[in-house]
Amino acid sequence: MEYVVVPMTSGLLLLETLQGDIQSPLTAGVSYTRPMGVEHNVVNDNAHEFVFIEIELKQVP
Repeated sequence: MEYVVVPMTSGLLLLETLQGDIQSPLTAGVSYTRPMGVEHNVVNDNAHEFVFIEIELKQVP
């Protein structure tokens, strides 16, 4: 599903993708979207707790 991410804290996330690792700096309150089908693993690359809310956008039949 497509989804929206809303970071609640600021920091650096590591995205492990099929194309290699990507570092993604996020800022609290600055949301972003991801398209359906993006395969990745998210790793907290900080020395502190990282919090975000992820909202999946589902179609109603």
